[in-house]
Amino acid sequence: MSDKKTKRLFSVFGSIFFGLSVAVIGLIFVYGLLVAYGKAKETRSWQVTSCLVVKSEIQEFRPTPNSPFYYVSVVEYVYNYGGKDRTGKSIKRVDGPSSNRKKAEKKIAPFPEGKRTQCWVNPDDPDRAILKQSTLAPLYTLWFPGLFVVAGIGIALNAIRRSIKNG
Repeated sequence: MSDKKTKRLFSVFGSIFFGLSVAVIGLIFVYGLLVAYGKAKETRSWQVTSCLVVKSEIQEFRPTPNSPFYYVSVVEYVYNYGGKDRTGKSIKRVDGPSSNRKKAEKKIAPFPEGKRTQCWVNPDDPDRAILKQSTLAPLYTLWFPGLFVVAGIGIALNAIRRSIKNG
């Protein structure tokens, strides 16, 4: 095998590998967005019920003495589902601490203590409820990682086409 053919072979395999790598990375992001969308959509089918906010506050903590403060938005609410009074503690499906106090305060601002509002209750697990639906934006952003999938496949197919054409 001549040196020129060896270089061409490595160039073809390198292009195919690169193209497929880009496509796989794009597919990973597409999958992640589809999972996030599915979880957000799942709560849309939960039962809407009335609830009363009984606690709304910011709690601050430090994981270690030298760590910065973390702020947790704490909201508790009571609701009745299936003839039983229950307590909910989740604002959204996924809650987490913030390193920014203003962000944590913004999360609880719509839910002051004593406010009557609505919550969504999981009919399969009535002890699980949320006050706020997650966004369906992951579905609308699928196009971006989809471009990587298409481009990666295009790179790989073009490399194969060139190798067949050039013999």
